[in-house]
Amino acid sequence: MRQDALLCPNLNHRRSDAPVRFCPSCGDVVNDKVTSIRCASTNHDARRRGGSIFCVDCGERLAKALSAR
Repeated sequence: MRQDALLCPNLNHRRSDAPVRFCPSCGDVVNDKVTSIRCASTNHDARRRGGSIFCVDCGERLAKALSAR
């Protein structure tokens, strides 16, 4: 487990049987037994609207980084 995952508030890190491969908050793998899948952009759009920062299926970062002005 990565150091930042220890600080992650998502409870999937503490579960031995997490139902998803990746954490939606930090992107760390929480269950390596769940198969990673390739997602469509429509799935990512829905997860982004739901408040996820990372996709739980493929681990890709969903939120866009804020650019400095």
